[in-house]
Amino acid sequence: MDRKFFGKVFKITLTGLLVLSLSGCAALNFRHEYDKGMRAYNEKNYEEAIVSFNNALNYKPDSYSALCLLGASYAYKKDTKMAEKTFQDAIKLFPDDWNAYVFLGDLKRTQRDYPMAMEYYETAVTLESMGGKEKTYYKKLLKEIKQEEANYNLRFEDKIKETKQNELNKEGITNTYNPQEQTTVNQNQTGDVVLNLDNKKWEKAVEQKDEKSKLIEYGIKGEDVKNFKWTHLVTVQYFILSDNYPTDLDSYFKNHIGAIEAIAKNSNKTFEKKIITQRKNDILYEWKFDNSSEAEIARIIYTPKGIYHIHCAKKGAFTNEEKVKYIDLLKTAVLK
Repeated sequence: MDRKFFGKVFKITLTGLLVLSLSGCAALNFRHEYDKGMRAYNEKNYEEAIVSFNNALNYKPDSYSALCLLGASYAYKKDTKMAEKTFQDAIKLFPDDWNAYVFLGDLKRTQRDYPMAMEYYETAVTLESMGGKEKTYYKKLLKEIKQEEANYNLRFEDKIKETKQNELNKEGITNTYNPQEQTTVNQNQTGDVVLNLDNKKWEKAVEQKDEKSKLIEYGIKGEDVKNFKWTHLVTVQYFILSDNYPTDLDSYFKNHIGAIEAIAKNSNKTFEKKIITQRKNDILYEWKFDNSSEAEIARIIYTPKGIYHIHCAKKGAFTNEEKVKYIDLLKTAVLK
């Protein structure tokens, strides 16, 4: 975890945790391991802290302070999956205590996932367990994060443009892409989509169509897409609109996302979603499933005749470079 986001935030949180941890009558073994963990933590020896806090939790599994400090140790070791899982475990046991929400907010902020970070901070501020001093601090912090998000989005958009222009410059091509033009579709549309995929890397793995829909899946060459053995997958779907299927863009998006959320909920998996950009007939969004064990960046385009849905999926989390490439791929897709 990036320490520049902790600073005063962490000092406030740790103070609350120490009060919580010292207020109970813990077993001697728990106290011994907990104190070892605290010493290692304060010395920034996070590997040793992780071992000690885990040992402490073996004696007292419901120690809120040990869980939170274990999660923070994982975060500093950049094991974000274990950090998030540990903080979530703390919230399940103690949903009315504010510290774990703040730690999750810190974690999401370092990942530049500002909507989720603000959601966790806002939840913490509403809890009665948070004192007045902390509430004042985090309310101020929320305003700062909104501006931080706006600045980051501007830099991110500039990076997308710069990356695309650099690629075009290498090919001697002038960038003429205009996002507003992408909603213009051939009135005799076929449901096909032209994507700028590298033929040396990607191949068409699945193609299905009937009178109402069309589906094409592109996989990395050598991967068994048909048997769901893939690391990256690009899927293009097209649904013809009719009296029997009179959906609109918002309804389609809500139904699609709602179905994935239901799967996550029923299987006790985490699910995060974020709209990147949205226009009248066009939504660009991303989601993360089961602590980013699978992630997707996708675009839905509504036309009077049909809905195009282009998915870029990955087993695991997207890197920032992959995000730039996939978002650029989606934004420059040509509809036919």
